[in-house]
Amino acid sequence: LSASHYEIGHTLLEYEDPSANMTLSQIVKLPATQFSPVTQAVPSHGFTQSAFWYRFEVENKKDMPLTRLIVFEPSWLDHVDVSVVSASGKMRSYEGGNAFIYAHRAVDHHLITVRHAFEPGKSTVYVRVKTPDPFIVSLSVASESAFFQKNVEVTLCAGLIYGGIIAMLFYNLFLFFGIKERYYALYVLYLFAFLFMNAAYNGYTYVYLFYDYPLVQDWAQSSGIFLFSIAGLLFATSFLNLSTQHPRLYKLTSCLIVFIAGVGVLIALLGSYRYHVISSILFAMLVSIYIFGVALYAWIKGNSSARFFLLGATSGLVGTVITVAAVIGLIPFMRFTYKANDFGIFIDAVLLSIALADRMRMTQERKIIAEKQAKTDALTGLYNRRAYYEISELEYKKVLRYHRILSVVMFDVDEFKHINDTYGHSAGDTVLQSVATLTKETIRDYDYAFRMGGDEFLLLLPETNEKQAAVLCERLREKIEKQKITDSRGNTFFVTASFGVVEYTQRETCMESVVKRADEALYLAKKSGRNNVKILDKYAMV
Repeated sequence: LSASHYEIGHTLLEYEDPSANMTLSQIVKLPATQFSPVTQAVPSHGFTQSAFWYRFEVENKKDMPLTRLIVFEPSWLDHVDVSVVSASGKMRSYEGGNAFIYAHRAVDHHLITVRHAFEPGKSTVYVRVKTPDPFIVSLSVASESAFFQKNVEVTLCAGLIYGGIIAMLFYNLFLFFGIKERYYALYVLYLFAFLFMNAAYNGYTYVYLFYDYPLVQDWAQSSGIFLFSIAGLLFATSFLNLSTQHPRLYKLTSCLIVFIAGVGVLIALLGSYRYHVISSILFAMLVSIYIFGVALYAWIKGNSSARFFLLGATSGLVGTVITVAAVIGLIPFMRFTYKANDFGIFIDAVLLSIALADRMRMTQERKIIAEKQAKTDALTGLYNRRAYYEISELEYKKVLRYHRILSVVMFDVDEFKHINDTYGHSAGDTVLQSVATLTKETIRDYDYAFRMGGDEFLLLLPETNEKQAAVLCERLREKIEKQKITDSRGNTFFVTASFGVVEYTQRETCMESVVKRADEALYLAKKSGRNNVKILDKYAMV
């Protein structure tokens, strides 16, 4: 538990209980040979009525309990039972999943989580999962801070998709009120169906709508998929004007709509949720293929509206096929394969929208994101050299105009080449990421940290003299020195860093001269034994 987040799929041992009736006491007594190692990062068994048990060990090397979250994804798992046996033999059991009301969850989040304080030493964790939905279990162990930090990217991505869809929904709703064209209303229905379906199977409807009604949440997941399939067919029928241009296709499509709706209602009345889920997913695949085929046929027959629709249908088809294949276990379940439908349908919606203003807005959003990524170092998350040139120029102008003080720090990891040669480049990457994380934790909100290349870092510290900068660097140096680093192969080691600090003087005519002096200060720090902070006298010109 020394790290803040672990993906533990490959460390799991698995046992299938076809009867789904075995208890923990029976599982504990099973010979070790009955459990088999999981062969993929995310266990996947399609549709099954079996319960699966998972076992893994967690080691707390500290002398005090460490609280961690056991996180389960996707959010639709109905029954998740967790039992933790500590080194002292104490057992603590938890129940969770979509079969319980939302308030039962350990953390206010759409994913299923269990919070446990792991005692010092090795603990054995037993997990039982049973669900009528597609059986996929992505398991991780994380601190709460790491869990929410990791989910920032997911939330941002979902926010972008939902925001774009909602914007197009309301814009086309206003167009419908003004133009009164039927296909605008059906397009709005199609977008709403996607939002509801996506929010349901990602667990957001459970958080905000059905938090006290787990059974309603279950049926909302499969019903949302049915609604989306029917809405897609209705929109295709109207947009491609099948009733007048392709009468036979119109009749076939109408029959298909009635058939899908009838099957969904009939299975719901019979109360078989499992078959409702299976049929909804199969229909989603069938409808995507059918709409693509209809659009292609209409385009070949000269339907002028079909060319734009075909592009959208292609995107939607690819996304749906990838996601369904991942969900039923035909291809590995990963974030990309699981979210492919989201992106596919989003692109589909953009391509089908005729609103030029909205398309321009989305283009501008993508440009802003691309610019931000272009200024960020992919490995460490710090600013990169390109960002340095822009930011340093602005800060230098502020210094000149307002006569402010500014300190510059150059630092790097001591014996970094030796680390790469000894442990490999992946270990070197881990070191750089660790140093970057400690740097971000140490500097202030208005400071700037850059990775200039290799193991070389630079800090711009506005409103900071050289002594204050040295104090900050000393704190960072001590943190780096004390940080135990564990690479992907399990090697543990410590590293140190050397720092060169300078303060801007009025004799300098550009930032390059300030950075050159900082580099000289770093050289002196290296020369004097490494793992220290050196200030170069502000009157010492290089």
